[in-house]
Amino acid sequence: MLGKFVISAALGRTVFFAAALAHDPKVVMPGEGKPVAVPFHPTTLLLSENENEGGLSFFEFRVPPKTPAAPPHIHEAEDEFFYVVSGEMSFLDRDKVVVGGPGTFLALTRNNLHAFWNHSDEETVMLVAASKGNFEKFFDEVAMAVQAEKPASAEAMGALIGKTAAARGITIRMDAVPDEAKALYFAQ
Repeated sequence: MLGKFVISAALGRTVFFAAALAHDPKVVMPGEGKPVAVPFHPTTLLLSENENEGGLSFFEFRVPPKTPAAPPHIHEAEDEFFYVVSGEMSFLDRDKVVVGGPGTFLALTRNNLHAFWNHSDEETVMLVAASKGNFEKFFDEVAMAVQAEKPASAEAMGALIGKTAAARGITIRMDAVPDEAKALYFAQ
């Protein structure tokens, strides 16, 4: 009886490992990837959540100088991970601002307030990952809503993004924009 259990367990592991390797490896060379219609900054999808068992999405964000990138927000369904490749980025982590240059890594997890913006005079490039939660579909929904409604002002754009975000369990908190970032987020 024990022998049958060991064989059965071994076969179960074989089936499990085969299922875990169901996705082909992927190599994305510079300039490749899928452009994503993010209204804030150039974004490229490097790996879709559907291309790996972990359900992670990987993006390259290129944030122009003196630009707001993502307003203060809270995710209910996914964690976000940021790695600064070049330039310098300001991040809101709950109630404190962290300024990170190349090599800085942040895990800004679900249910925690966070934001990021480029306060510097040069473009910032980041690798951004999001855990399971269908986050990459959020960008598509925002792009389609912007095309359909064509918001005429920054306030209208913000309201449209907030509405789309709320439907995905993302709460935008413009009241939490830090003083040092207000000039980027709000028209003077």
